[in-house]
Amino acid sequence: MGFLSCCQSDAIPVIYPDPFELHRPGPGEKFIAYLPHSGFHNQRIELENALLLASYLNRTLLLPPVFLGNPAMPWLRYDKMYERLLLQTKRGLEHWGDEPLPAECLNYFRWTQVPWSFFYDLEKGIKDNVRIVFRDDLSQEWILDALGLKRSDIYYMKDMSPYEFRVYDKPDSATPLAKFVNRIDLATLEAIDSPMLHFGSVFAQTEEHAQLLKLFRTEMIFRNPILYDTASRVARQLGGVDRFVGLHIRVGDGLFKVRASIHVDDIYHKLVDAFTDLTQEQVAYYEDYRHDQDRQENEDYEVRQLRKFKPIDEQLEKPIVVSHPDNIAEFLGDQPPAGLMRTCQAPKDDTTKHFQKTVIYIATDAPSPRTNPLLRKIFATFPCVFVLSDFNEELHDLKRIQVVEEKVKLESYLIPMVDAMIAAQGHTFHGTADSTFSSYIERQLHPVYTGREVKVMNVGGRRKNQ
Repeated sequence: MGFLSCCQSDAIPVIYPDPFELHRPGPGEKFIAYLPHSGFHNQRIELENALLLASYLNRTLLLPPVFLGNPAMPWLRYDKMYERLLLQTKRGLEHWGDEPLPAECLNYFRWTQVPWSFFYDLEKGIKDNVRIVFRDDLSQEWILDALGLKRSDIYYMKDMSPYEFRVYDKPDSATPLAKFVNRIDLATLEAIDSPMLHFGSVFAQTEEHAQLLKLFRTEMIFRNPILYDTASRVARQLGGVDRFVGLHIRVGDGLFKVRASIHVDDIYHKLVDAFTDLTQEQVAYYEDYRHDQDRQENEDYEVRQLRKFKPIDEQLEKPIVVSHPDNIAEFLGDQPPAGLMRTCQAPKDDTTKHFQKTVIYIATDAPSPRTNPLLRKIFATFPCVFVLSDFNEELHDLKRIQVVEEKVKLESYLIPMVDAMIAAQGHTFHGTADSTFSSYIERQLHPVYTGREVKVMNVGGRRKNQ
């Protein structure tokens, strides 16, 4: 299956697979489906859970596309979400021509949908464990027409909350529900004989099968050749795989904006401990004596909805503490590494001159990162810090990728992914607390790109033989 194909124009179009490209259903086959919602990484979590359920239940997965948009479509109760997805269509716009669109259609260029095969290679380990039919039409009518089913063949699992149920494959398991509302045993789902089992959201967390989850997570890695080649070119200029420190700093919205300076401070002190020999007094100086202020939430940006689901009750205030390894001298040096193909900024002083051996790449949604006050102390302490805007000449192909039929360019959606793919190739990775994107990099991208095994329930994490 090709990820992309070039055409006569400068555009690189997204290729949409035939629904039955990976599998053509046979008589008596059973299916499982779900409704996608929220941002990319929540949809990725849904896909992961859907793959697990499809494998457990031996049902063919009807795989919806990835919805890319700003703002993302939120979770809704099943009936409302189904209605919203059906209304979110662009059918007919391809015939509009060059005339101005009607007012009600002006937002249609702010979102699009692409197949999961654009990002992931589904033809290896995933295809070996789950039968997949691509589904670009989320209507019930498509199910009936494409699969030859009747309405009575569909069994609905309609959710009333984002975390409606948790699936247990061991009847005697004592694992608590945690944030989930209801418990469903795998045997209960196996007993459903209907040809189609249709969920709303599948945030449903399964309890066991760590090895199968590990396999899926190993395969759910960005493999798009243009994204991968772009990230690899930048990583090579940083010295290559395992030759720099990768950071993912999310500060742009929601709780991440409220706690931006706190999250940055947490990451900064990890860097200071591991790659400098600074004293407490020196750290205070490079923090502009703002450590206590940086440990405070941004009260100008209140997120009541997030606080409702995630109370902030931990102690935010922390004194400056330094703890360097005994071999810290090995990480210090007055010269950048020989493999670095970019010029570092001039050290702030004779102290920070000794930290040029550490190359840092920051993947972030912070605007103007080099001059952003949130990141000031990282740049002040480490001379060899780089961000994506330092490599604009490498991003030319991203600008060309588009959904040609809709005239929607994907660059703005792909930039954060390439940013993460670069950060994931460092020998060390630090992400933002509570970020699903950071977790994805830490648990999947970073291990795979650096030759380690993905992290699943204390399984994996060892470096593979090279």
